[in-house]
Amino acid sequence: MNTLPDSATKPTLLRRTSALVYDLLAVLAVCLLAGFPPVLINGDAITTDDGIAYVAYLAYNLALAVGYFAVSWRLKHCTLGMKAWRLELVSVDGTPFTWLQLIKRSLVGIVAWVPAGAGIWWQYLDAEGRTWHDRISATRMVVLKKRKKT
Repeated sequence: MNTLPDSATKPTLLRRTSALVYDLLAVLAVCLLAGFPPVLINGDAITTDDGIAYVAYLAYNLALAVGYFAVSWRLKHCTLGMKAWRLELVSVDGTPFTWLQLIKRSLVGIVAWVPAGAGIWWQYLDAEGRTWHDRISATRMVVLKKRKKT
């Protein structure tokens, strides 16, 4: 079953990256605001010298980032950055997203950028134009046409 809207096309690397830059700013804001309680509990800045507290703080921030993406996709099928660049996430089989599917997409998305963006560049080798995280999560990102002003 094809779930793509008739007006949808495959996003370019530039469009995906531009949306991600917007989203990284949003994630940074979330992590900064949500970072105050752990720092207050610790009594000082959390540094690499803090051992387990530092690892826990990194895991906490990772969970916040994954949560930002998963919740945005689940509720609106897009994040703030995706909305600005007219991108939408769709399921390849037309079923509603599951939390596991969205968490996998978030985590593999991080990994896809690490080796010089290999998992993102993959879209140019893939017959359907999908990235690693599109494939793993059975989703795809599409570009929506501009709405005509009335």
